[in-house]
Amino acid sequence: MKRLIPFLMAIMTASVVQAETRYISDTLYVPLRAGPGNEYRILHRGLKTGTALEVLEEASADNGEEYAKVRTRSGNEGYIPVQYLLKEEPAKDQLERAQKENGKLASQNTEYRKQLDAFEASNRELTDKLNDSTQKIRKLEQELTRIREVSANSLEIDSRNKTLVVNNEQLKAQLNTLQVENQQLSDSTQQRWYLYGALTLLIGVLLGLFGPLLKPKKKSSWI
Repeated sequence: MKRLIPFLMAIMTASVVQAETRYISDTLYVPLRAGPGNEYRILHRGLKTGTALEVLEEASADNGEEYAKVRTRSGNEGYIPVQYLLKEEPAKDQLERAQKENGKLASQNTEYRKQLDAFEASNRELTDKLNDSTQKIRKLEQELTRIREVSANSLEIDSRNKTLVVNNEQLKAQLNTLQVENQQLSDSTQQRWYLYGALTLLIGVLLGLFGPLLKPKKKSSWI
């Protein structure tokens, strides 16, 4: 009965606080009791330093010591002295977590460095391929320019050749025309000479025939 009265008083005077997470301080182990005081039975032999607890409410013991009703992550509820609770994780645990995170980050950094080296090697390889492709493209462009120039010259030569062929055909036609005209002129000249010869011969015959007739007769003398 004597134990029940302080317990009821502690419950009546307990101040309800908002649930929050706190941690066991840098003490080896803290027992979890059934009520706010050392006279209550122990529910858990010892909560290890760094254990996360959910604070449900705060209460005062008969001796004025402040207690907090807490709940473990496994669902156990009980009271422990407020002096053993920290709002932040203990420095030791923070250091260990920081070291673990640092090791993890270092491992990630190493992996990222390997990936970066692989990317840089791949980038160099791609850059070399790009430079090689650029040089090939330039050579192809130069060859294409040369082919175009040769093609242009070939087209010009072909055009000139066609012009010369046309001119040659025209000259042949003109030559044929001149040859025909020359032949005709030659034939006409021969005919003209033949005609002149025939006329000369005819005139000679006529003179032979009519020449004597044209001579004046001698008058006969009667004296």
